[in-house]
Amino acid sequence: MIPAMLPKTRGSVAGVLLTAAVVACCPATARADAGIPMLPVTYQTMLFFLLLVIIIEMIYLQARLKPPIMRTLIAVTTVNAATTGLGFPLAWVTYKILDSWAGFPGGQSGVFSDMQFVPLWVCQKLFPDWEGTHGQVWLIMAMFVTLLIPSYLLTRILKSWVFDWYDLLRYDGDIKPAILVANRLSYLLLALTGCMLLFRTFKTP
Repeated sequence: MIPAMLPKTRGSVAGVLLTAAVVACCPATARADAGIPMLPVTYQTMLFFLLLVIIIEMIYLQARLKPPIMRTLIAVTTVNAATTGLGFPLAWVTYKILDSWAGFPGGQSGVFSDMQFVPLWVCQKLFPDWEGTHGQVWLIMAMFVTLLIPSYLLTRILKSWVFDWYDLLRYDGDIKPAILVANRLSYLLLALTGCMLLFRTFKTP
């Protein structure tokens, strides 16, 4: 019994150390889930969304699996901080790929600072005859949700693997369904919030 548990114990320690290294080397990025860098928000506002994601996932996992509350808090916070280490590079790569194709006005210097306008620019590139945001802000919101999909798929895979492999919640049973639902809920929040922010920004009175 004990020898069988040792690999997960060592893996858990290794995972914590790896997360700590990511946070130490990239303190500015350790503040959000992988999808949050794609949100049309300011740098400071992202911390607020990190807290929302942690709260939502923690409440759901606590109600579904009923592990010790501090263990849930530590596990959810650690995993979301770690996935952010990949979230910002993913957003950067997405921006670069789209910029090489669409030629964003912000150029290379616009990474993250121009994320608010990326859905708008992509819409203008895909639909040359598009007249802008007048009554068509829904198209910008749909593009934002589409651009959020890669982050969702990456986070879905990573979170289910990390929680299961490192046994962060010490749960006896299949934990993946609960992790996938929690991740889905958090990304639903991100999608709805991002769409609301874009609507407020681009909807003409």
